[in-house]
Amino acid sequence: MSVIRQVLLSLIVVAVAVTGWLAYDRGYFSAVETESAGSPEGRGLPGGRFGSAAAPVIAAEVETDDIGLDVHAIGTVAAARAVTLYPQVTGVVTDVAFVPGTRVEAGETLIRLDDADQQVSVERARIALDNARLALARASRLAESNNITSVALADAETAVRQAEIDLKSAEIDLGKRTLAAPFAGTIGLSDISVGDLVSSSKAIASLDDMSTVTVAFAVPERASGRVAVGQEVTATTVALAGRRFVGSISAVDSRVDPVARTLKVEATLPNDANVLKPGMALSVMLGFPGERHPVVPSLAVQWDRGGPYVWKLDGDTVHRVGVDILGRRSGVVIVAGELAPGDEVVAEGIQRLREGAPVTRVGPGGGEPLADRPDVSAATGGAGANVAPARRRPSG
Repeated sequence: MSVIRQVLLSLIVVAVAVTGWLAYDRGYFSAVETESAGSPEGRGLPGGRFGSAAAPVIAAEVETDDIGLDVHAIGTVAAARAVTLYPQVTGVVTDVAFVPGTRVEAGETLIRLDDADQQVSVERARIALDNARLALARASRLAESNNITSVALADAETAVRQAEIDLKSAEIDLGKRTLAAPFAGTIGLSDISVGDLVSSSKAIASLDDMSTVTVAFAVPERASGRVAVGQEVTATTVALAGRRFVGSISAVDSRVDPVARTLKVEATLPNDANVLKPGMALSVMLGFPGERHPVVPSLAVQWDRGGPYVWKLDGDTVHRVGVDILGRRSGVVIVAGELAPGDEVVAEGIQRLREGAPVTRVGPGGGEPLADRPDVSAATGGAGANVAPARRRPSG
């Protein structure tokens, strides 16, 4: 066979295939093969030659749902107040007055350093103050009888004030030899013991106020404008399975991270049982209420070049309505479009629908089940409305 004849034969085959497809696509073949040949033009069949038969469909009512934003984040527990304790001066430890891991009260003594020299300084300052006060008393009596000059009386008063300052300074130095808890909390572990020489750079122990804890976490940029102090948060941790901790947002950062596009948020959680420890990981959930939008079955949403759409029922006809998909749930799709609660959309039987096409409701609430209709079941083997029925050229 010559090349030209092969090319011509190929073109003929392609032309026949295209013609057949166009005839199939425009409904020149019937949707159902029946045993009785009483209707050669395909009257009464969906998608018949004249397209006048009502297509069987299953309808579903449009509902609404709230697609509020839920933020899930991981944060780290921190004590509401936490400090690392250091001595103010260098000295030898003479007493460790706390038990690591226990609760201490505000002002409670934790350690004492050797303070013998400071005790002597305080006593010396007290004696000097007593002498200065006696001298001032004598000067005052002499001033009453004009036997002392005003300058000498002023010097005596100055000496008393100086002695009071010296005594106060000595008492401050003595107080620095004792380390006390700045607030009530739980004292951490420590390796300090009596006889150790410590300095102001030596950490004695940590002190944490665990009555409440804080957790810092990040929320996405899209939620940054909706976060507010006082908003409720819920937290869980794998270390305490089955327990939920409810708190509130206590602080919101002033700027969004330009790299991560997140906003740092801090929440406060109650910890009355002292079960949350600093450094623990928490899974935090923060919910934002949203607007209500139409909800349709997943099978009702179709796609083409224009995007997603559904077939909306208007009496016994259907009209195409474009939608935007906002979210998905189990078996349903949350959409935005010209749909209202109570409207009906085609959930099954949508394969051959066209704008304004007549339909008949079947299935739940609409008559006999779609799979039981002989005009559909015969072609699909009882597969239901979601299977496109086979077509053949009508006889005659």
